[in-house]
Amino acid sequence: MYAADFLIELRLRTRKPCLSRDPLAEARRFLTEHGDTAEGPALRRILDALISGNGEFAESDVWLFSADTLGLVDALCEARTNGGLYYSEDDFRAALDK
Repeated sequence: MYAADFLIELRLRTRKPCLSRDPLAEARRFLTEHGDTAEGPALRRILDALISGNGEFAESDVWLFSADTLGLVDALCEARTNGGLYYSEDDFRAALDK
């Protein structure tokens, strides 16, 4: 699924905004606490796609996320697609190292 289609589907399904001021730190915490659940590998794939910039996302990943995690994914996508104003590529790579 291309990035634009993924973002549309994500926005349609996202009901709760991410309340964290630092979504990447929240992603690191989430991966530390829930990395072994079905959402953990899916979030890692999203982060990897955001890092690589290839614009390829798995549609099935959208369906794996809870309402809270959808808000987090939306915030991460917004931060990355906003011209990298919030986080560098290295910041995203560091989140994957957790």
